[in-house]
Amino acid sequence: MFSNFKERLISAIAPDLPPIPGSAERGSGHHNSQHQRLRFGGSSGHPMPDKFPYARPPFLQLLTPDELRASADHNVRPIIVPRDINLLPWCTGYAECVNSGKSEWNEDQGAFCRQVLSDPEHKHPDLPYTYFGIFDGHAGYGAALAASHQFHHILHEKLVDCLELLLPRDAETTSGGVDGTKLNPAFPHPIYFQRRVTKDELIIGALESAFFNMDSLIAQDSDRYRDAGGCTACVSLFIDGKMYVANAGDSRAVLCQRRATPQKPRTDTDSVIEPDPLEASCYPVLYSADHTPETERERLLNVAKLKPHLMGQHYVAMEYSKRPHIKDMGQRILCRQGTMRGWTYKTLTRDDLRMPVVNGEGKRSRLLGTLGVTRGFGDHELLAINTGIQIKPFLTPHPDVRQRDLTQVVSIPDEDNRDGDYGVLVMATDGLWDVSENEAVSRTVFQTLSKYPAEKHRYTMVAQELVARARGKINDSGHWRLADSKAAATVDDISVMVIPVSQYYKEHVEWTQNYKKDLEERRRQARANVAQEAVIVLNGVIAEEAHVVEEEEEGEVIVHEAKTSQKQQRLEEAVDETLEVELTPSLEQVQLKDTDSTADDFCKDKDKDRVDSTTRQQPHHKGRKGKGKN
Repeated sequence: MFSNFKERLISAIAPDLPPIPGSAERGSGHHNSQHQRLRFGGSSGHPMPDKFPYARPPFLQLLTPDELRASADHNVRPIIVPRDINLLPWCTGYAECVNSGKSEWNEDQGAFCRQVLSDPEHKHPDLPYTYFGIFDGHAGYGAALAASHQFHHILHEKLVDCLELLLPRDAETTSGGVDGTKLNPAFPHPIYFQRRVTKDELIIGALESAFFNMDSLIAQDSDRYRDAGGCTACVSLFIDGKMYVANAGDSRAVLCQRRATPQKPRTDTDSVIEPDPLEASCYPVLYSADHTPETERERLLNVAKLKPHLMGQHYVAMEYSKRPHIKDMGQRILCRQGTMRGWTYKTLTRDDLRMPVVNGEGKRSRLLGTLGVTRGFGDHELLAINTGIQIKPFLTPHPDVRQRDLTQVVSIPDEDNRDGDYGVLVMATDGLWDVSENEAVSRTVFQTLSKYPAEKHRYTMVAQELVARARGKINDSGHWRLADSKAAATVDDISVMVIPVSQYYKEHVEWTQNYKKDLEERRRQARANVAQEAVIVLNGVIAEEAHVVEEEEEGEVIVHEAKTSQKQQRLEEAVDETLEVELTPSLEQVQLKDTDSTADDFCKDKDKDRVDSTTRQQPHHKGRKGKGKN
């Protein structure tokens, strides 16, 4: 009661007026949460601006200030659904409603993104992926709004970092294919690593590092923009035929499935009312874990034990079986600390009277008596109530990531149970899960789908039904109550996404078929390129050989003419020398014979060089030789 009075007082002093596009109130106020701190900058003392103007998710198409204010009517709490269901992939369902006065504006945000990982060298086919996100803000809407605008860009950068290792590859290239590279089919480049790293680990690492980078970005913006507060984050990534869900905080992702159990037709003789087979066959599968002070008590106590200076003199890293009182001083009490799983006795001292790092149980558990979540983005400037101790050192943006290989799902077409076999993923903020059990959500999903078996908006109807049940109805006293049990309905913001996983797998199968066609085309083109290059090389070799032969023939003619000229010159010189010598008749006769013999030798050399010459004068030479010898 006192808290409500204090919030109303703060709201009256400084009402929350978010920066609506086109409104004169833009950037003029702050949130009325008791943990929100209005930050001032500059010498004028004016409040620092928001990084993003307040808005609802773009796919809702609430663009005017009047539409925004109508969506935040706390008395009516209207359920908002997309006007055009084709804006979301696979006709995914989405619905939301504002809280019942907990905060001025809806602090939840939803987002989605469809992207493609492309090879810059165009050696491998493009790899498409789809991302969805749900962000639940606290201490303001700034962190959730920033995450909805920026997280998918950070995630894309992280996926691009390992692009070469994620893109699908030709089986021929893994064994020495048309492009000559040799790769391990189990992993693209094992020589880069000292240990085996799988594609799953790369994608999980991309999600984890994107969470840390998003949190760091909010911290960097704290010097230029108004305090963004904090938010939880639950995102899903559909890539390469697999589903990955990363969660940090108390939002939740549940995969609703159904067993294929055909209903037995009833007859008039049946007197026993059998249970509804649809209700009996539905079951939920958790794909996230809630991160609250209760569930993460062990981690928080361990941090406090290892770093006691974070607690100052106000807190103690202990958990007690009952709350210690000053009257129990000197008595023994059961307690445990840090990572202890069991309990032990200790004697109470004055230090044990300090507030525990984690106090309360269930949804009422609080970290340092202030915050009800222990993972998420932001909260860099959040201080604990009454102590001024920073809470951020105990918080972490590290997500819990879980995956499912959809290619291993067995679905029989005759059973028409694709939604049941592959499941329907429900991602929602804690406004839904505070008052709804996982089993009840799963039943509601398939009961609603059975009412709309073929309608395109069937998943939107599921999301709307889930929000309506969690919101309940307002009674005459102005309190919201659940319709079925009359118990208190949620007073928090509610945002629900209903994702048909089978629709993604159908898209993945089509992509796989196109990928195979593209792969065959690449192989054919590669073979054609290789054949064309071989022809070009062969033509070049033939032309080069022809050119060499031509040069050799020209060289032979030149050498042949040179040799003939030299021999003819030698013969002429010998004849001239013989005619100029004056000797006696006998000697002259001998000299002429020697001259004939020399001329004969030159003629023989000339005949040998000219293979294609005419008939040689063999008898004449032989007769002259015989005469000379006699």
